[in-house]
Amino acid sequence: MATYLIGDLHGHYIEFERLLIGAGLCNKDLTWSGGGDHLWLMGDFFDRGASGIKCLELTMRLQQEAQADGGDVQSLLGNHELMILCAYQFKERMTRSGDSVFDQWLRWGGIEADFEGFTDEHAAWLRKLPAMALVGNALLIHADALIYVNYGMTIERVNQGFFDLMASSDLAAWEVALSAFSEHMAFASLELTGRQRAEQLLSLFGGELLVHGHTPIPQARQINAENVVEAWRYAGDRCLNVDGGIYMGSPGFVHRLH
Repeated sequence: MATYLIGDLHGHYIEFERLLIGAGLCNKDLTWSGGGDHLWLMGDFFDRGASGIKCLELTMRLQQEAQADGGDVQSLLGNHELMILCAYQFKERMTRSGDSVFDQWLRWGGIEADFEGFTDEHAAWLRKLPAMALVGNALLIHADALIYVNYGMTIERVNQGFFDLMASSDLAAWEVALSAFSEHMAFASLELTGRQRAEQLLSLFGGELLVHGHTPIPQARQINAENVVEAWRYAGDRCLNVDGGIYMGSPGFVHRLH
């Protein structure tokens, strides 16, 4: 059994198909062929690309097929999942900035066709996604940010904190979470400080390697997106960034977790 990771898709469905087939996780007819292997998506199915719903629905189907075959397909909760859920629940409510929640979501890169195709079934599936998971010695989180400690000091409490948020009708609490999710590069801004922050999270939640998406590698490393074909290990080898920046022009990659 192997565990594979795919970073932020942002609605790039054709690339998603290609990555799955290339890794042997799907046949050309897009049915699960990974047997007992495990696949984790790192969150951010939506926004910036045109086919977030298709990315989500393929993942939902593959989850069922993999489980029937002894494998597993899971996803973390990304900030763009929170964004579309917020827009879906509070659409015409006004934000602190004076805009409607829906208009704010559009400014964040929301795709109207995704919203039009978004259903209660999609929302229910997203509301069950964990914010963090420990897979072997790897601590998986969506964002290279410190938001997680705001919701608890164990993985279970953090995940429950996000489940409670997604069940809440308190728009202000959603806005606080989305604002905190806007942080990037918490583990890379200064090498020593970033490494210390990563090690603090690992000490608190467990694991030896902190794995995340959220900040595209081309942006973090200031390199051309088309040249990004593998994960970036940094912060004294304590962090692994698997967001190739598909929406920026990277071909993407599937990372096998060791």
